[in-house]
Amino acid sequence: MMTFETDTQAGVVEFLVDGGVTRAEYDAGVAAMEAVIADKGTLSALAVIRNFSGMELGAWWKDVSWGATHMTKVRRAAIVTDSTWIEMMTKAGSMMVSAEVKLFKPDQIEAARAWVREG
Repeated sequence: MMTFETDTQAGVVEFLVDGGVTRAEYDAGVAAMEAVIADKGTLSALAVIRNFSGMELGAWWKDVSWGATHMTKVRRAAIVTDSTWIEMMTKAGSMMVSAEVKLFKPDQIEAARAWVREG
């Protein structure tokens, strides 16, 4: 399951992932991100990942293609997790994007929220 909240004024989309992600959930998240980009020019994202058990193939493919065409529009990305493998993937992936990416532990969620709104 993936849910999200949008703070259009701050240009932030905050996601919560707890389980698998469906194509419909992903499409709704993309629409929210694109609305913020249309309004602000860029966005910052916060992903709180409690548990990630994968995503539907259609969502995965859209994620790859969306990222390739929109990553210059992401200013900051905060990842909140206690998963070692997600931390490792985030560190590796952050070297390939222009966005500032920072990892936070679950007890640091308020610091993550403040960080994505800075600047």
